[in-house]
Amino acid sequence: MISVIVIGRNEGARLDRCLTSVEKALWQMPHEIIYVDSGSTDNSLDIARAHSVRCLLVNDPSPTAGLGRAIGAEAARYEWCLFLDGDMELDPLFPRYALEKGNAAHADAVTGVRHDLYYRGSELIGENKNYYDCTTPRQAPEFGGALMIRRQALLDVGGWSPDTVACEEEELHSRLADKKILVLEIPDPMIRHTDCVTENRSLLTVLFNRRQLGQGEAFRCAMARQTAPAYIRFHKMTFLFFLLDWIALFLLIFLRPWGIPFGCMIEMLQVGYYLGRNHPRRFVSQKLFFPYFILGLFTYHVRDRSARDVSKEVAT
Repeated sequence: MISVIVIGRNEGARLDRCLTSVEKALWQMPHEIIYVDSGSTDNSLDIARAHSVRCLLVNDPSPTAGLGRAIGAEAARYEWCLFLDGDMELDPLFPRYALEKGNAAHADAVTGVRHDLYYRGSELIGENKNYYDCTTPRQAPEFGGALMIRRQALLDVGGWSPDTVACEEEELHSRLADKKILVLEIPDPMIRHTDCVTENRSLLTVLFNRRQLGQGEAFRCAMARQTAPAYIRFHKMTFLFFLLDWIALFLLIFLRPWGIPFGCMIEMLQVGYYLGRNHPRRFVSQKLFFPYFILGLFTYHVRDRSARDVSKEVAT
């Protein structure tokens, strides 16, 4: 009934908790668990083998989350695929609720409430009990790495994109939306997600992060699939503001001095838009989108889709 695909790299004890939570949630249902490892140097593979799950090791030297999920989906055998990251714990009731409510709503994909826990070392420093603010069943406006989807629906839209360092969820979502495939979000607990906050994470490391290249690389993935128009429609406001940023830049550089107030007015309109929707931080994200989207178009490259089954290998 359900193929669970867990991806991870150096998750250690978090992976043990993840796999244990999956086993507890699905012990009464037909299921399989596939763990896709992206080159762990800790004991993650040994932990997965101890749970008697199928273990696949990605061959590409620069793996992505999308690559791991694509490899797992290719190996899956059951009607539904449930994707999790190795630092997530599955709620024991979610699979049953997802099947019941998903079938009732004729949905081909279901997601639920994500509970984030933020740790610095062993100290809990914060949490967000409802990351996407879901309080009623709805068509999911967005989803992360935790998603339950019919395997056939996933295959019908071309599966996960393996070749983007980030934003693979948004790129897949744009194709699902374009094909009118319902992604149902239910107000039931789905996962607890552990986020380890590093001691040396500064503003600079947040701003200059390779994952910022994801939007450009995801767009190149969409171009390769000939689904770029669907991606633009799905992110229409982001691309509208991207165009306006180019206009503002042109005014500030080439039409001084009178172009300066018009360029500033364009930026203030964007600030007002995000403030009106209570998302001021997205204005900063939009400004970062401007350079990183362009860079991401050039950093995109195709990954090796192969993997090795290491389920029975013994650690040396």
